[in-house]
Formats: sequence, C-alpha cells, structure tokens
Amino acid sequence: MASDRALSLASTDTLFSADSTEFCPIPDHARFLACGTYQLTDERQKSNDAQVRKGKLYLFQVEPNATTTTNSLLQQKQVIETPAILDMKWSHALVNDRPVLGVADSIGGLQLYAIDNQQFKPDTHVQVTEDDTVLCLSLDWASRVGRSITPLIATSHSNGDLSLVKANETDWLVEHQWHAHDLEAWIVAFNYWNPHTLYSGADDATLKVWDTRTYQCTSTNRRQYMMGVTAMQSSPHNEHTLVTGSYDEHIHFWDTRNMRTPLSEVHTPGGGIWRLKWHPTRSDRLLSASMHAGAFVIDTENSQVVKSFLDHRSMAYGADWSFQQPDLVASCSFYDHIMHIWDGAT
Repeated sequence: MASDRALSLASTDTLFSADSTEFCPIPDHARFLACGTYQLTDERQKSNDAQVRKGKLYLFQVEPNATTTTNSLLQQKQVIETPAILDMKWSHALVNDRPVLGVADSIGGLQLYAIDNQQFKPDTHVQVTEDDTVLCLSLDWASRVGRSITPLIATSHSNGDLSLVKANETDWLVEHQWHAHDLEAWIVAFNYWNPHTLYSGADDATLKVWDTRTYQCTSTNRRQYMMGVTAMQSSPHNEHTLVTGSYDEHIHFWDTRNMRTPLSEVHTPGGGIWRLKWHPTRSDRLLSASMHAGAFVIDTENSQVVKSFLDHRSMAYGADWSFQQPDLVASCSFYDHIMHIWDGAT
C-alpha cells in the first residue's frame, strides 16, 4: 500500500532551530502545544570558551475547528528565552493540580513549567548534572498509565549517564544517577506499565533495560542496531510492547518479556529516526520524526508507512499527536526552523 501524502494545514517560523514539539495531554488543556528550539550562537562562555547554546520555548493554542489558516488554527500565546532545549515531555497526570511540561536543556538542567492562567509559569529547576557542559538529552515521565504514582522523571545525558528525578513533599531532587553508556545516551523511556523498568538507547548502538530499584542493567541488546539508538516509547495501549528507533532508519517492535529479538521491524524511507510517538487512541498507529526524510504515520499491524509529510526542508526532529483531535499532528524541523500542523488520519 502506497502512503498518502499529507499537506500542511498551518505553519510558523520558530526563528531558532526547532527540535521538539509536544501537545498537552490533559483534557481541559489539550488545545495547548509547546515547541522547543536549539541554537548554537557565536557567544562564548567565560569559563571554558565553549559556544553558548540558546533556546526559545513557545506555547501555542491550536483550534482544530477554526478555518485552516495559520492565524486561526495555530495561535502563538507565549515565548520564553531559555537555554537550548533538547527534549520536552508533558506529564500525563496533574502535578500539584496543574498541567506541567518537563524540559531537558543544554546546561544539564531539567526545567518544569506549569500552565497557569493560559501561560507557562516556571515551576521548578533541577540542575541534574554538576557539570553544566553536559547536555540533558531526553526525559520521560513514569506516570502515563499509572497516573497516581509519585511524580518521577528519568533523564539521559551526553556523557552517557542516566538520572532519576523525584518529587518529595516540598521539592524535586535527583534520587540517583549512574553511568549507563560510554557514548551519548540519546534517549530514555519508562515502561509505563511498570515504572521500576527503564529503557535507554545510546550512540553505542545499544539498547539497555534497567531495574530502577537496584540500578542494575537486566538486559543488553547490541546485535540489532548498526547505528545509535535514538528513539523509544512504551506503548500506552499494550502492556508488553516497546518501540525503538535508530539512526539506521529502522523501527523495531519488542515484547518486553523477551528483549533478545524484536517482534517486527519497519524500514522507514531514509533519514534516520529521532522521535517515535504512539497514537493517543489507536494501538495500530505510530508517528515517526525521521530527520532528513520527513515525518511518517506507520501502520504497526502491517508494518508499513501509510502517510507521509514531506514539507520539511530540513531535519524533522520533533513530532506529536494532538490529544484534542487525535489525528492532528505537529512536527518541526531544524535548520529551516519551522513547525507544521497536518492531518495524520489514515
């Protein structure tokens, strides 16, 4: 089956290079969309003469029932100057009765922003790494399925470390940090059905499984990948399903009870893979931000691409499904610094 090509419904110039876009999953706030950017500047840090990385965090309001023009479908509500942003994720549970976005930044920090009166308000900043030259590359919340658990975030870092950051009664603290990979740990993800299990992928072309009670690696897979492991997400629909992606352009589907060999795989149309997102309501649809190739909707039951979005003229790093209108997609690309809204329905 040849894939259909989606067209842009609305777009916006993010000025800095766009690399992360995330729809709010909280029902009363699902119209909100965040976009994060990363820009390597000509400025130099006084401490080590390294180039300064800057970012912007955008908050948009998306109105799917509006006429499909940028000014009505996609409305910018706010922009905040930040360190460069590498990854963002919303909590699927309210934190202190508010929707909260976690942001991984270029100075080893985890910044939490709460939605208050339709605006982002900085909530908590955790300096996860003591060395501010170590980038915080990705994050994941433990609470997508078990939303009543104590808020817990995992982060991965450019020095190969992983960290667990946990809320206590008054603050957020780094509960534990350990060296997981010898190269950049591009991605970390919880098993949403069992938050004691954590997955990580790195530039060493290795997928690892961790027990967060002991911080021990319980499984390692080096055979499946020819290049770095860059993307992964536990399925919110099927308890024992994990999806992973790599620079090698392959998506693998795993039964988490046996991580030796994947259940199936999809070879995307080139470009490498940076983010993978399960559809909010359909267990058979997956979204891939596939860098140089574009963004794709994948039929997971038939292991094939069923919709393509090819309007990005640069590396598509970020993509996400709307939780308000579940087939609506936002994707963003780097050097052309643009975010598009498009219809991912198949």
